Amino acid sequence: MSRTLNLLTHTSAKQDGVALLAALVLILGIVMVLSNIFYRHQIDVSQASDAALSDQAFLLALSVERWARQRLSKTEGMDENTDVDHHGENWAQAVPMLPVEGGLIRGCLLDLQGLINLNNFSVYAEDQELLEKELSTLSGGSVGIASLWRNFLTLADLPVTPARMATLVDWLDDDNQLVNPWGAEQPDYDSLPRVVANTLMSDATELAAVAGYDVREVQSLLPSITALPLAGTSPKLTPTTININTASENILRALGGEFSDTFSAVILETRDEGRYFETNQDLYQELERVLPISPGEAAKFWPSTLINVKSDLFQLYLEVQLGDIELRLKSTIDRRKNKENPVVMAREIFLVPDIVLELKVEEESYGTGESEDEAERHTDSYRIQTACEALGV
Repeated sequence: MSRTLNLLTHTSAKQDGVALLAALVLILGIVMVLSNIFYRHQIDVSQASDAALSDQAFLLALSVERWARQRLSKTEGMDENTDVDHHGENWAQAVPMLPVEGGLIRGCLLDLQGLINLNNFSVYAEDQELLEKELSTLSGGSVGIASLWRNFLTLADLPVTPARMATLVDWLDDDNQLVNPWGAEQPDYDSLPRVVANTLMSDATELAAVAGYDVREVQSLLPSITALPLAGTSPKLTPTTININTASENILRALGGEFSDTFSAVILETRDEGRYFETNQDLYQELERVLPISPGEAAKFWPSTLINVKSDLFQLYLEVQLGDIELRLKSTIDRRKNKENPVVMAREIFLVPDIVLELKVEEESYGTGESEDEAERHTDSYRIQTACEALGV
């Protein structure tokens, strides 16, 4: 009898242990399920919050874009001369840092016609004799699109050959015929492999795809080049002009040709005095006064098809920081058809990804004996540069 009771007690204890283990496994399973549900809920909340912030940042960016369009509009009765554009106008001032709830907005407007338009080379597709003429007289005389580009590459310490111009023309024209022996069409790109566009560029970075240009060269040129649409229809396209009131010193020197120093000095000194040229004729008169050229020759050296004092194409760079979200917008604004109500002809929007760069700096600084200030300066060298910092505004 005692042996039977002991056996029953031992069996009961084993059953209690199994039941306890089963209960613990069940509780563990429940905890894991609840943890997974809570984790997924946190992800959903975070994603919903980020989506809401992204939408809010997008709407804020569109609001500032509309404000920029109004800033660029030109209506009768304005104090500013509607036929002249320069850095003293309201649009040229950087968008002030605007604090908003949970973040800030900053940006600036850039005059695209103060840059070199690569699409202007398409005019040589129907006038190959003009290209040959400019290539044979690059060292002096009237400044044209090809000679401007040649001068600019020289100032940038980049190689200069006739192929630099010819390959650009062949990339932009709509046929498969070489513009001259230095050109390049599809058979010359098959080994890369790459397909010739045979149409106007949509972005200046496309220059890196053209035969004879590499990525590093193009990166160094980007602050001074653009890819703007041309007026008219092919083959009668009208090149865009360069606004002498907003062009950079390097572009002005390239425009100056054999008189690069004097040409750029005349314009830059005028700007330093808070003035600007209201017409091409004003510039011509000043140049003829200081240069050893005859009256009327300035207009031949720098034709109105190349330079101007007004602009109609601008680009808005904008950064919106909201919480952990950073949104950047780049809009091309066109007022050629309607100066009172400029339109957005292109818009690029993207979110800047989260990158913890400080960790990389800490790893590289470990054991080097850098002070905190040096490490902080090191950190700054790795952070993403803002749009207006890149523009020097």
